[in-house]
Amino acid sequence: MNNEATIEGVQDGSTASKPAYSDFSSDPRCTMNEQSGKWNYVGDDGVSYEYDETIGAWFPMFDESLVEAQQSAYAVEGVDISEPAVTPSRKKKVYTSNEDDHPNKKQKRDVKPKPVKAIYVTGIPLDTTVDEVKEVFSKCGVIMEDIATGEPKIKLYKDEGGALKGDALITFFKEDSVPLAINLLDDAEFRLGDAASKIRVQQAEFKERDPSAITQNKKSTMEKMKARKKLHQLQRKLDWVDDEVGKKNEKFRKIIILKNMYTQQELDDDPALLLELKDDVREECERLGEVTNVIMYDKSPGGIISVRFKEPESAEACIKLMDKRYFAGKQISAEIYDGTTKYQKSGSNDAEDDEAEKARLEKYAKWLESQEEDIEENNRERAERLATKS
Repeated sequence: MNNEATIEGVQDGSTASKPAYSDFSSDPRCTMNEQSGKWNYVGDDGVSYEYDETIGAWFPMFDESLVEAQQSAYAVEGVDISEPAVTPSRKKKVYTSNEDDHPNKKQKRDVKPKPVKAIYVTGIPLDTTVDEVKEVFSKCGVIMEDIATGEPKIKLYKDEGGALKGDALITFFKEDSVPLAINLLDDAEFRLGDAASKIRVQQAEFKERDPSAITQNKKSTMEKMKARKKLHQLQRKLDWVDDEVGKKNEKFRKIIILKNMYTQQELDDDPALLLELKDDVREECERLGEVTNVIMYDKSPGGIISVRFKEPESAEACIKLMDKRYFAGKQISAEIYDGTTKYQKSGSNDAEDDEAEKARLEKYAKWLESQEEDIEENNRERAERLATKS
């Protein structure tokens, strides 16, 4: 009990007025707080105390009136004790799970619709193939390829018996190909010249899939890597196509096709005409700019000669000079090479052309021999005349 008195003395400065632990039940000043399970009593100063059994001491029970009394006792004139001594720092807002703006909760974003890269086609001939469909629609852009098989993403719909129904779904690599395909091929003939093969082309429509099904069909990491690789290859292919088209168009602008420059009979009658005509054309065209090549397509009808200039401006000047002009009594035409027409000339890999070229060379060789014989005959006659005169 001496220890208890000492602790109590420390708390209050006096032990005489507080009841001892052994007298709590008999001291009328002490009451048991049923809610806290602790003894309470009110001292002579009007302050309520509570006994802490773990420490063995009475402690004052602070309330608002007690706090105000202590503040007034220690008040300093001119100082407002209601103002905080230090401006408190701003505390972060504490969010609860019931609040909508939880910082860890992902904000919903406006989901933009995916671009449509596919078209739906009807009226396709029932005997068509994937290759034929690809050939027709590739003019509108690069067709997407299946990641797993590498085959074009062209779906020809079939009935229960496996026969084609005449409609198809075609997926392009770029969405820009969709309106192009509609403008070019809608209500057009699938097979040129066949009025019964007219097709209808429209933008494909897709229904949104069930989110649960999307979760179940999530691709593995390996499949995603394959998909990225395939898309990269298609992009490179598209870039190459665009680049090649640009290069070809620039190259074709430098090539002029001259028509009706000669006849096959003229070549047969005069073997030397082949070289003479090429030299004459080159000389005439070099007045307009540097000429890099002149080719005579003697195996194609129409008396075709092509002239390649170094600059497209020279080719345009050649058209103005040569088109509708008369050459050796014939009106010739001059035009930019269209890039698609295939002209034939001697010296190709075809066996028939080789034979024709061989026959032409033999004929030319005989012609040279006849020229040499004529020269020799002329020289003999001249020598004989000189000898007679002498």
